[in-house]
Amino acid sequence: MTACSCPESVKMTIQPPDQLLQKRFLPNSCQLVTLGRQADGWHGENAAGHQVLAGEAPASLDRWVADHGLRHIDWLTLHRTGRAHAVLEGATELLRLRRIDFIQFDGDEAGDDLPALYALLQRNGYSLFRFAERNLKHFRAPPADRPPCTHLAVAPRHWKRLFSRDTTMFDHRELFSRHGVVPRGTIHVGAHEGDEYPGYVAAGCRRVLFIEADPDTFSRLSPRFAGNPDVICLNIAVAETSGRAVFSRMSGDQANSLLRPKGHLDLYPHIVPTGTIEVETAPLPRILTDNGLDIGDYNVLTMDVQGAERLVLDGCDALLPRFDAVQTEVNYKELYEGCGLIADLDDRLFPHGFERVEEISPYHHSWGDAFYVRR
Repeated sequence: MTACSCPESVKMTIQPPDQLLQKRFLPNSCQLVTLGRQADGWHGENAAGHQVLAGEAPASLDRWVADHGLRHIDWLTLHRTGRAHAVLEGATELLRLRRIDFIQFDGDEAGDDLPALYALLQRNGYSLFRFAERNLKHFRAPPADRPPCTHLAVAPRHWKRLFSRDTTMFDHRELFSRHGVVPRGTIHVGAHEGDEYPGYVAAGCRRVLFIEADPDTFSRLSPRFAGNPDVICLNIAVAETSGRAVFSRMSGDQANSLLRPKGHLDLYPHIVPTGTIEVETAPLPRILTDNGLDIGDYNVLTMDVQGAERLVLDGCDALLPRFDAVQTEVNYKELYEGCGLIADLDDRLFPHGFERVEEISPYHHSWGDAFYVRR
């Protein structure tokens, strides 16, 4: 994980901290979990617009979450458990995979275990803050003084959006270098107009296969690289099977998808459906074979397919061990009907030796990019 660049202090308006922090950082319809004594009645108005699950502090939070059918927690509150450190020690997988976005606990919860709590959370990439006197202040080490306050751990994908004005996505040169990826070539599914190409070149990767499903968008993509022998552009939709499929078009064509929009319509109401077309589909292995392309020339897979990532991965299962890295847009909510969420992509990539090493969500809580590296 990259180093935290959070500000030392963020000024907040007057409200009870338990309500204020969630209202500041969470959109509607998030999954809240509260653990501890009297947890059932704790949320009050915090529950408005959210899905709330409460219970006693379990011995294994990983198992408790699985038993309740959860894959991701937007906000976890430890409320009068009396053993916050022990509860989080039982969340090994949730913390390692950063499947909890925010973790809130007060000073009494931490007690003398505050240094151990900080160490545990920071080992898993979280940044720690203290909320007191209407200020949210970042601490790299546990504060020496112990006044009454609320502690908040924040997953790294949120840092840019919440604590800076930087809305850039991954920088390929920094990303590849940071994780030891030496790109031979990139297959970019959902190419749009190929704007990422300069970033690939800066990272030392000139060979790129751009695949774009929409014929109108492809008519703008292909001429841009007509004189570049290192770039191949193909007009087809990558999916799990060969055939024909309905393709949804939007007024902002970067939101076009093989899936119909769902939550995306509420999140971006100014981007509206404009119709559908029928497109040809094929799995990635067949596309390479039909066009005489050697998978050995490419070791990075990029997906920007607006919720259809699971369809791409389901169609190229046998190819996945040939890639060293996968960069993909990820969803934390159902922005497109039936779209795979980040945990679903984990399920498809982890068995092939991939590890999810970074995530970033500089625009909104519900989506972002993730980077997987095969170890």
